[in-house]
Amino acid sequence: MPIAAEHSTSTGSLTALLRMLADEAPAEELTAVLDGTDRPGPAVAAALADAGRVRALLERTARREREGQALLQTAADLTSLRPGDDVLVAIVDRARRLLACDSSYIALVDEHTGDAYMRVTAGTRTLALRQVRQAMGYGVGGYVIQTGRPLATSDYLNDERIRHDPHVAAAVAADAVVSIAGVPMTSGGAVIGALFAADRHHRTFDQDEIALLASLAAHAAIVIENARLFERVQADSAGLRAANARLDAHREALERAARAHEELMPMALRRAGLDEFATAVAALLDAGVSLVGVDGSVLAEAGAAPPAAGAGAAREVTVQAGHESFGTLRVHRAAPFDDGDARIVERAAQTAALLVLMRRQTDGVARELRAELVADLVGASAADPDVLQRRAARLGVLDPGRAHCVVVVVGGTLPRRTLLAAAADLADDEGGLAGEQGGLAVLVLPDADAGAAARRVAAALSATTGTPVAAGADGPAGEIAALRDLHPGAARSARLLGALGRAGQGVAADELGVLGALLDDVAPERVRALLDRRIGPLTGYDREHGTPLVETVRCYFAHDRNPPATARALGVHVNTVYQRIARIDAVLGDEDWRSARGSLEMQVVLRFLDLLR
Repeated sequence: MPIAAEHSTSTGSLTALLRMLADEAPAEELTAVLDGTDRPGPAVAAALADAGRVRALLERTARREREGQALLQTAADLTSLRPGDDVLVAIVDRARRLLACDSSYIALVDEHTGDAYMRVTAGTRTLALRQVRQAMGYGVGGYVIQTGRPLATSDYLNDERIRHDPHVAAAVAADAVVSIAGVPMTSGGAVIGALFAADRHHRTFDQDEIALLASLAAHAAIVIENARLFERVQADSAGLRAANARLDAHREALERAARAHEELMPMALRRAGLDEFATAVAALLDAGVSLVGVDGSVLAEAGAAPPAAGAGAAREVTVQAGHESFGTLRVHRAAPFDDGDARIVERAAQTAALLVLMRRQTDGVARELRAELVADLVGASAADPDVLQRRAARLGVLDPGRAHCVVVVVGGTLPRRTLLAAAADLADDEGGLAGEQGGLAVLVLPDADAGAAARRVAAALSATTGTPVAAGADGPAGEIAALRDLHPGAARSARLLGALGRAGQGVAADELGVLGALLDDVAPERVRALLDRRIGPLTGYDREHGTPLVETVRCYFAHDRNPPATARALGVHVNTVYQRIARIDAVLGDEDWRSARGSLEMQVVLRFLDLLR
């Protein structure tokens, strides 16, 4: 070829190369220029080689620009308010695009077991690979996490550098993964996980790709660390909020306890009633309240009724002062009790103890005053009735418009203090008085029926003390001065019942007839001796022979010692009466029981016998 033609061809080829470089044509098109030139000269060949290098440089620069843009976007993600997992998903997506690989994923170290587990994936096909857990030192992930160094393989399943876990290898094979590259994710000098790129064909990852993957891994590590810091901050914040909530609850409980103290203590100071106390506690706790004595009796009650069994909440606190218990404070409601409520219940129990103790002291003083009034009412020396009436009015007893009876109680072996305390309780319940006179308990009760009062007192005190007692009564009287005149008859009746062994019973003085008027102080042994001497032989004979001799004697005197009248009353022949009289004479050993003196004694003995029965 002529020199001019060769020069023209070279110039055209160089011009085409420059135009293609400007248009960023692929490297294949640059090679086509050389192939289309006949016998290119050395200048064209050198220019073509330079163009190839320029093209490679341009491609590398473009790739670096794309990588830089991706890293810039990842850095922007780190400053966003997106959730941590969303940022990690974006990172694996960018790694997959930038490295043009089939899949990418992040595995993190389990803080408890040390295993690596999948956190996020992109491009994986099987669930098994997304659920892989890799032990330390196994697989690419185990190696990277254990050593802190990157590792790339173009044939994962056949790479002898890698220790394979059969389960993990099966998952990798199921996803058709062939080539894998992994880089560590570090935070504070410790490996916390790894970032992977994988292909389903043989591929050799170059250093630039490993470096890009490491840069993305560094960003992912920041995301993980930020998430952990955020979790710690959230936990600390939650802890602070919980602490503040506890402090608020504690403060509120203290304030409520203070309010309760301010409301309850003045009640103790002014000696409020137990009903008022129960109402106040029920309002403080929005609950039902019961104050129960040691004997199970309800001293005060307020608020809602107890919920059904198993429903709601309840608290019981012992009401005590020192080692002495006064009962139980029971509080119940639908809502549960918190610590503040528990403190209020305990404070209420203390207040209840003070109220009960002060009421006991007040009652004790009042009982002493009532006992002194009883002694002055029935004592031997007469007191001014007007003064007695004013004292009774101050104590709230002995209403002038009501009739009263005097009841005397014989307690037998019952301790005196026990009998007097029980009598005072009964008198308080009935609006009367109780005291002591002549060593016997005396009650002055509002009642118009002395017999009914005596029997009621005997039954109540016998049940309360657990020991049968005898009660005698007299009355009624409408004037306070007349009560003194009732005491002797009530005392005689009580002593007579005691002498006859009729403990647990009560009788009025007029129910005893002449015996009640004549007998003042009869000892039990004297009564028994009289019965044994005068009528004991007859009662023994009747028991042994089944005869009615005692009944015949009773009927004989009831009909003025007239045998025919006695026979008619007994429904027998008059001769039978004469025969029985003769038998009675024989059993008693004489006929004195039919004389004027003996008949009186026999009739008294029969009356004693009736009382015993």
